[in-house]
Amino acid sequence: MRIFIGHDSRHHKASKVCMESIRSHSIPGEHVITLLDKAKLTNIGFYGRKDVKGESTEFSFTRFYAPLINHFKDTVLFCDNDFLWQCNPTELLQYLGDNDVAVVKHDLKEVKDDKMDGIKNKWYPKKCWSSLMLFNAEKCKKLSKEYLDNATPKELHEFDWVDDDKIGEIPVEYNHLVGYYKKHSNIKAIHYTNGGPWFDEYKNSEMAQLWWNVYGNL
Repeated sequence: MRIFIGHDSRHHKASKVCMESIRSHSIPGEHVITLLDKAKLTNIGFYGRKDVKGESTEFSFTRFYAPLINHFKDTVLFCDNDFLWQCNPTELLQYLGDNDVAVVKHDLKEVKDDKMDGIKNKWYPKKCWSSLMLFNAEKCKKLSKEYLDNATPKELHEFDWVDDDKIGEIPVEYNHLVGYYKKHSNIKAIHYTNGGPWFDEYKNSEMAQLWWNVYGNL
């Protein structure tokens, strides 16, 4: 499976650990993993959006380019780089079905005021849905370069580009939001959404040791 990881040049450790956690739970060569590097995508002409004030990460919008980069072929997975996988992402394929995209449909009523380095955390409908997306790339041709370069943040992150009945549902254990959900024994992927252990403030936070264990194996 083609897997894209949202990459931020300020946080290389996060991307490396996310990638290693996928590889350690997969068959060698099973996945083609690509870091979505905003600067590189801009240089080669894929990414043409103007910067938006208050973007929390460099992959705030590059994530939606994954089907385009894969030429609208096959099944494509995107995840934020603050994920720590505890299973093989191949498990997610069973939840796509005939849908255009599948996500964990978080129902967050409120969010923490600040996250990662004091960046303002904004609430909006479908908050965190786009942090993990399994695309049926062939059905996502609305995500053309022209559309992606010009769509508003709302249109992208609130999934205006797909009918609601074509958004499949992935179980919440594949996108466990640390600080929002209670810890349990069947977490498939940990999402350090408010700030991961690579930040001093969170280096000893909930489930941080699991991240450090993977980091220690790099």
